[in-house]
Order: sequence, then C-alpha cells, then structure tokens
Amino acid sequence: MPDLETRRLRLHALTEEEAEVLHAGVLPVGWSYDDDYPLPDTKDGVGLYLRHGERDYGFHFVVRREDERVIGEIGFVAPPRGGAVTLGYAIVPSARRQGYATEAIAGLAEWSLAQPGVGVVRAQTLPDNEASIRALLSAGFEEEEPGSKVRRFVRTPG
Repeated sequence: MPDLETRRLRLHALTEEEAEVLHAGVLPVGWSYDDDYPLPDTKDGVGLYLRHGERDYGFHFVVRREDERVIGEIGFVAPPRGGAVTLGYAIVPSARRQGYATEAIAGLAEWSLAQPGVGVVRAQTLPDNEASIRALLSAGFEEEEPGSKVRRFVRTPG
C-alpha cells in the first residue's frame, strides 16, 4: 500500500520490518517523533498487523506534513471480512483537538471504501470518549445501536 496524503497529513503504511521494530519497543529510524509517541496501545495495534500480515490493511504512522513528525497512528484490526474493515487510531495528546484524528480517519476510510470488496468501514470507542465520537461523526461515520461498554460507528459509500 502506498502512503496516503490528506491536506495536512501523510499516513505512512509501515513495512513489516518497521512494524517488527516498533512492536519490539524501538522507534523505527528515519522518522521524527512527538515526545508522547509511542502511545499506550501502539504495541497492541501494530501487533494486530503483524498477526495478519496483509500490508494493504496494516498499521500507519500519522505524520504531520508541516514538520514531518509522527503524531499518532491509525490502522486496521484485520483485512476485510464480509465486505467490512475495522479501524483503530490514536493521536498524541499535544496534537489533539486540531482535527488530525478526523482527517486521518476520513482519509483511511475513503481509501478503504474505494477498494474492491469493501463496502463498510467500522470503528468503536468508549462511551465517554467525546473527542473520538466527534472525530468519527465529523469523518462521515454514523452511530449504530449504542452499547453500554462501547459505541460502534459505521461508514458506507456515499
């Protein structure tokens, strides 16, 4: 998968080698990182990609193009299943509330929906994570039936 670019971001698809290094707790060379990166769930997120191994549906650095710094991550839980993919994402605290999560989510969702066999993009967040809920809604997702433990969102073409 090539890197994707949005107005302010580059979504860099990690190679398997970069993912293995990151999963081992070392930041891959060649990048500038925000002081708060990696994030608490980085190891788990990149581990999902290493388990399924399909780079087109892998793990991405969220790179702010203005200064080429890694400010977060976004990726897929698994390759498409039944025409659907599920995204996970996180942005470092210093870059939150600036629309970066919305931009990254929208960019990867749009790419996903343009792929053959993908008609649904899913995401979920904790019920009290208002910033994540706003980011998903702003990125064109709609909430499915609210749950007590997680809130589930979906985006389809159109």
